[in-house]
Amino acid sequence: MASSRHNDQLKSYLKSHKSGAKSNGDSPVRYGSPKRTSNSPARMSPSSKGQRPVVSPGQSAKDIKPRNVPVKSSSAKSLQPKNISRGYYRKPTMESMPEELLMKIFQHMSASELLTAACVCRQWLKLTADNLIWEKLFIQLTSRVKPDEQGQRLGTPLKGPPETKWKRECIHWCRKRRNHKITALLKKISPYTFMPANTEKALQKLCIKWQLVLTESNKTEHIFQHSDVFCFPTTTTIRWYSLEPPPIKSLKHLSIFALSPIFFRKDGSADTANACQRSLLLQTQLNPSQHAIVECDDLVNLHVINQGLLLATWKDGGEIAFISLCVHNHMLVQRCCLGTSSKEYIPPSLKPKFDDVDTQYGLHHFSCVIELRNQRTVLWSQPFTNLHCEKEDIGDGFVHLIPVRPDVVTDHTFTNKKLTLPWKTDVFKGIVQNLCILDMTLLDEFKSPMWTVSNPVKVLSDEDAPLSYNYDGEPYVIKYEDDKGKVTIQLVTDGDTRYVVTGIMVDVSLTTINSWFSTSY
Repeated sequence: MASSRHNDQLKSYLKSHKSGAKSNGDSPVRYGSPKRTSNSPARMSPSSKGQRPVVSPGQSAKDIKPRNVPVKSSSAKSLQPKNISRGYYRKPTMESMPEELLMKIFQHMSASELLTAACVCRQWLKLTADNLIWEKLFIQLTSRVKPDEQGQRLGTPLKGPPETKWKRECIHWCRKRRNHKITALLKKISPYTFMPANTEKALQKLCIKWQLVLTESNKTEHIFQHSDVFCFPTTTTIRWYSLEPPPIKSLKHLSIFALSPIFFRKDGSADTANACQRSLLLQTQLNPSQHAIVECDDLVNLHVINQGLLLATWKDGGEIAFISLCVHNHMLVQRCCLGTSSKEYIPPSLKPKFDDVDTQYGLHHFSCVIELRNQRTVLWSQPFTNLHCEKEDIGDGFVHLIPVRPDVVTDHTFTNKKLTLPWKTDVFKGIVQNLCILDMTLLDEFKSPMWTVSNPVKVLSDEDAPLSYNYDGEPYVIKYEDDKGKVTIQLVTDGDTRYVVTGIMVDVSLTTINSWFSTSY
């Protein structure tokens, strides 16, 4: 009996505390109790805090009902004002942050971080262009250089709204400072190629990256960063092989941009997460079906879409496997830093002045550097100087220059390896036979480049080659042609591992000669 009464009291106590019901006042709700009998123990006062209500032996916990408990109506929730609860429980967001607090945060950001924050929304674009913020940054940036350059920091006044003056001035000054660094890096000239010797060093110092953009017919862009870069004495090869492109039938344009940082650290190095200027290097329509297959192997077909642009498609399905770009080093750093996102940088023409005294002007003292390579290794390279052509030898609209004479055995040289083009992706790799990259630089008598070539070429069997008594191998030929001239290279196999270069002829069109030297041959 005592155990049953104890359980009933505990149930009643837990039920009353769980309901949490209170009377109209601040005091806890009082529960009713049966009348006291002689057999029932003395009842405790329920008003005492912490004491339990008393239940009679004959009464269950279900019979106990609280007094003065307000009845909850089903429509009570709808009668509460909605605007008070909604505004009170709203979570704080960046939109609700005061502009004064945002300005305080922006004052501790770097110039590159401000340009990134300006892309978030229009409000941040306006706040990050504040004159006071950019003036402070401008003073910090100019304090890293010599005092004589600080005095000329304003320079020519720039056009634009007054609130963006310091921002534009800061970016303009940093770009000018970067371009001045380019001139210093490219000052040294190589005696081998007669071109800047530190092109690779300049690309690394400026932290230049290359970006591939594939655009669909509905103007959707797919952006890929370059996989690797290989620099050679006269050219550079950029590859993209970690690709997940859309179906090639939906693609319309292919564009390649160079990303050059604007802001640099105190030690002169560029920040990896820096704001960059995007310069257009190449833009072309993408339709591999209109371009013939240059060469193939068991897995891929290779197409030359544009000069120096090699596109590989899978034989199974026809989708893009990898893309490679061969670009000449002549004015490459300037093209990467001085262009815009919609227009390529066109280097100024450095044509020599007309010489009316020399009767053979524009026909002598040419220099030429020719390389045969794959995407990673130089297979054959040779410089040539004092190339010339007599007026009597001009024919078929070309000036004929012969760096390697077929009938002079001492002019013949050997390649390091067989002319092939290895390739790879993230999963597969292979080797395309009888294909290589031709790099050619033709310089005038003043050592200024007047014709540059960097393009994949085929190694073809030469059925019209004359009979040779010096070599027993099979004859091959490499032919290249564009609007400035033609290049022909004659080869003979020497075993199974290399070739012998037995003849080279460089034919420069008279249109190119007359346009460059202001002559009229």
